Amino acid sequence: MPGPAFRLGDTVALHPWEDEDVDFYHENRNSAAVRRPLTDVNPRTRHQVTEHFEEEVYDGDGDDDDMDFLVCTGSPEALRTGDTDAVTRVGQVAISWVNRPHDVGMLMYWAAPSQQGNGYISEATRLLLDHAFGERRLHKVWAMVVEPNRASQAVLEKLGFQQEGHYREETFYEGEYVDARRYAVLAEEWLDGR
Repeated sequence: MPGPAFRLGDTVALHPWEDEDVDFYHENRNSAAVRRPLTDVNPRTRHQVTEHFEEEVYDGDGDDDDMDFLVCTGSPEALRTGDTDAVTRVGQVAISWVNRPHDVGMLMYWAAPSQQGNGYISEATRLLLDHAFGERRLHKVWAMVVEPNRASQAVLEKLGFQQEGHYREETFYEGEYVDARRYAVLAEEWLDGR
């Protein structure tokens, strides 16, 4: 179960991924309710997920600008300490593919099917953006959302992201080509709004 929180919110905390979280990631990223909105069409074996964690999530080489966190919920005390009996894993928030020297990164997030619709990902994304803009000094964070994923569009708009582009028939999604939207928020917009 997760160790102490990296960033603590009111109802969620961001935790570094641990070996014990691989099964949670594996189970939920293969769930249709998670992988379809992410347009992830390839199933992942336990071995592939373990390899992903070793090479991408906690490689510890110091050169990687990615910010990738396990989102958990529970009581404030449990979140702070990572109490294994009182914390529930929710999902993932990450800013990956950071383009240096331009200081622009791509946001992605998901919640386990049983945790969707509770507002946890919105709060977790706020925590991540506070870190990305306030401590990591990113200039811009963007996200791409397929047109049918109205819930994700609502999360981004609620957080103050602006739509920057509309991509026609960008993604093959559930048997047809669908449009996608690109959203972004600038550091000054985020920090001024906080």
